[in-house]
Amino acid sequence: MNSVRAVLYEKQIPKSFWPEVVKWCIHVQNKSPTTAIDHGTLEEMWTGLKPRVDYFRVFGCIAHVHVPDQRRSKLDDKSHQCVLLGVSDETKAYKLFYPITKKIIISKDMIFEEDKSWNWEEERAESTPTALNMNGQNEDESSQEEEEDDNVVVTSQHGEESENVELTPPHMATTESQQSDFTNTLVQGRATRTHRQPSWLGDYETNLFVEEEEDLLAMMLTDSADPLTFEEAKTSSKWREEMDTEIQAIERNNTWVLVDPPDGVIPIGVKWIFKTKLNEKGEIEKHKDRLVAKGYAQKHGINYTEIFTPVARLDTVRVLLVVAAQNAWEVFQLDVKSVFLHGEI
Repeated sequence: MNSVRAVLYEKQIPKSFWPEVVKWCIHVQNKSPTTAIDHGTLEEMWTGLKPRVDYFRVFGCIAHVHVPDQRRSKLDDKSHQCVLLGVSDETKAYKLFYPITKKIIISKDMIFEEDKSWNWEEERAESTPTALNMNGQNEDESSQEEEEDDNVVVTSQHGEESENVELTPPHMATTESQQSDFTNTLVQGRATRTHRQPSWLGDYETNLFVEEEEDLLAMMLTDSADPLTFEEAKTSSKWREEMDTEIQAIERNNTWVLVDPPDGVIPIGVKWIFKTKLNEKGEIEKHKDRLVAKGYAQKHGINYTEIFTPVARLDTVRVLLVVAAQNAWEVFQLDVKSVFLHGEI
């Protein structure tokens, strides 16, 4: 906590960023020597490798993040002035805050000015009148600000993908009694917002947005006749035959070795995925099933550390077709029945 206080004070960072400061201080301490283990580092004791610290930068300093040509016009700025919030948890890049649009940006293309910091006093001065008006405004101003002051959208950019998360600004937080009074004063018949699950939660099982998930599930049941569970698939002879083929391929390739789990460790389960493949005419071509692990049950840093997909790039395929066309070669397509990451070719 002494490190957290020092970091907050050094760049006059608002206390609302304390979770990011705590994560950064822990990240630094894990890579710093300590007398408790004979001047070694905690990460070295855990992984056996000396940690790298050449990417360390001053937390809260100014970073000029490059804006790609595809995301700007000719007269737009080539960079955004952001505030460094440490490193990303998912990728080997920096995590930054863009104060102008209140966005979180993940990037590796930037220039740092570690001796400079963002002027947070202007941010506080701009937000103070808004907080005062929330208490001493009339009814017309209240209805107008309810339409203008919306949730702040935080966008996390990973390459070309983006994720949106809605957060409520601190000055709009209310107590339970104030919230109930505000709810009772809502105009009857006013349109309410439909809350939908963010796209970045699509790979996780949550108890949020249950009604929307049930509606989507009902649509899936009406649009497709593929079984959703093993109990449904085992009643069909065609799916039982496909599952037997999949199990035989797994055993033939020695995909896994069956062992007893360590004490206190809960194994990650598996599930069947069934899909009916159609040809270009819309006719049934084949029935495909796969036995996969429940990836949404994994936790970063415990079950995995990096995310990658070992697939052929489309650019590589194009180059191959160009070379084949120039040399008048014949190109054959091979469909592999079962593919494994470390399988023998």
